[in-house]
Amino acid sequence: MRPFLIAALTLLLITACGPRWYYHHLDWMIPWYVDDYLALDSGQRNDLERRLAIQLNWHCRTQLTEYATFLKSVSRDFQTPDKNVTREQFVSYLQSLNQYWKDLMAQIGPDVADIVITASDDQIDELFRNIEKDNLERQRIYVDPPEHEILQNRTDRMVERLERWIGTLTDTQYDAVQQWSRSMGATTDQWLANRRRTQQAFRKLITTRRIDSAFKEKFTALLVSPEVVRTKTYQAQLDRNIALVLDLLTEIEKTLTDTQRFHLLAYLESLAEDFDRLACEIPPKDLQ
Repeated sequence: MRPFLIAALTLLLITACGPRWYYHHLDWMIPWYVDDYLALDSGQRNDLERRLAIQLNWHCRTQLTEYATFLKSVSRDFQTPDKNVTREQFVSYLQSLNQYWKDLMAQIGPDVADIVITASDDQIDELFRNIEKDNLERQRIYVDPPEHEILQNRTDRMVERLERWIGTLTDTQYDAVQQWSRSMGATTDQWLANRRRTQQAFRKLITTRRIDSAFKEKFTALLVSPEVVRTKTYQAQLDRNIALVLDLLTEIEKTLTDTQRFHLLAYLESLAEDFDRLACEIPPKDLQ
């Protein structure tokens, strides 16, 4: 479950190293990644590979050109230096990305559910043991350090992400990122608690996989809308954090140098071209 979703999100939408290389290797990368969490028998592995081939075919035929069109639209918004991109536009970008994610989850959810149905209780226990190992590692990195270290690490991660898109930050931009990180405060413990709460919701649902005729629909619904298990307190915190990120992006955009804007437009164009080429390069496979 989890590895399929992580691979789908990071490798299909906003990979840092270039989607063209990753996309051509997803057919073996995803099964390999799954092995780190769940030991599939030969029948399950063959079923995963068959379903994956179908889903990749669907994705390259129907989704990649949409991603390219979206990136081109974003690029046009940034092409006029004397016309700032508004906060509302950044909200729109976020909504589009969120919808692409939900569409992807709705598409692959039934296949993931079918594979989960075939899993033994021992396999499910193994899966969630490995997921909890991940949780403990994330706790060590993001939750346990002293607050000043958490804030600095958050600053460093945001700087790295921004510089991927616009190049080296100016001193003013770096100061804005530091201020954003301080404004966020200590929120990682609640983030991890929500992560565990969502995982437990999946585990509880999975116990009904062989007795509930609506399991597949419920499983897919939870994939598409995991926010249904968030507490009101955590949702309010998440909304606040998203608002702070949108404020930061709006502020950074206003201070883009000509060199940074050129870097951003080139990066957007490169990603759009990659998606366009992938949509053309991968022909429908014989899936019979």
